[in-house]
Amino acid sequence: MNQHHPWSLHYLYIWAYTRLLRFLVLRRFPASPPYENPKVVRTEGTVPSREKGRAIRVIQYRPLSAAPEEALPILINFHGAGFIIPRLGAEQEFCSMVAERLGWLVIDCDYRKAPEYPFPWGLEDAEDAALHILEHIPHKTISTSGFSSGGSIALGLAIVLGPDRIRSTAAFYPSTNIDADTHAQSIDPPLPPSFLRHIRACYVVPGTSITDPRISPAYASKEELPRHLWLGAGAVDPLHDAAKVFMERIQKEGHPDAVFRSIGHTGHGFVPLGPESAGLQGKAKEMREEAMAFLQRSVQQDL
Repeated sequence: MNQHHPWSLHYLYIWAYTRLLRFLVLRRFPASPPYENPKVVRTEGTVPSREKGRAIRVIQYRPLSAAPEEALPILINFHGAGFIIPRLGAEQEFCSMVAERLGWLVIDCDYRKAPEYPFPWGLEDAEDAALHILEHIPHKTISTSGFSSGGSIALGLAIVLGPDRIRSTAAFYPSTNIDADTHAQSIDPPLPPSFLRHIRACYVVPGTSITDPRISPAYASKEELPRHLWLGAGAVDPLHDAAKVFMERIQKEGHPDAVFRSIGHTGHGFVPLGPESAGLQGKAKEMREEAMAFLQRSVQQDL
């Protein structure tokens, strides 16, 4: 049975601080209007949760050239924001681009946020959505992707469902080891150590094993992971080093297709940092293009 945080002064503090963060972030970065792409049909909807009477919000991006019931490769995407801030649709440009250029059906999926709903509530939403998609939507293959905390959800979902159901995963600057990430020394302004500690306090209920691969994918065996795995992170990102150690380990263990991209002089989100970062403003777009090519290759291979 899933656990909520026990009521305490500490929980009241992290709850109140999270509410303030949500207000400030959503005020600074309000929801964008739907991304206009004449070659893609964008549809908002819901899929059922395992909890009776509850639904999970999704946004579908289907190529205009595809028939309504045509079986396509499907990409299930998850937005970031530290497991705590609701930002469904934040990556709509990427989702639309995958649908248009690769000819895939992309389903951008919401998930419950901490601290009100700590691990594993959000991951279970991802699992419920994926199982509904597997059963009810015609498809050729299923892949996952995500950004920041959404990348962690994408990895966790792939581990839960296994490589026989999830063909590939592309994770942009994900948390792969929540303990190592919390103790990383950071000069990255968006992710100071205090914020990383707050995320952990919100997402992980005391007593939960932080070596659970669903929380810290770095503890997964290579057999639990998708056969095609792409991770990218900025070298100054405090999440970078744990991701690098994780990917180097599974490469040495013989994972068939594990690609790690480290971009120097960039932080979380591939944001250029420091005087040596001149000319790196386009790296975020370049990494999205590379991940798309990787996903396309993953469905064309049978390892």
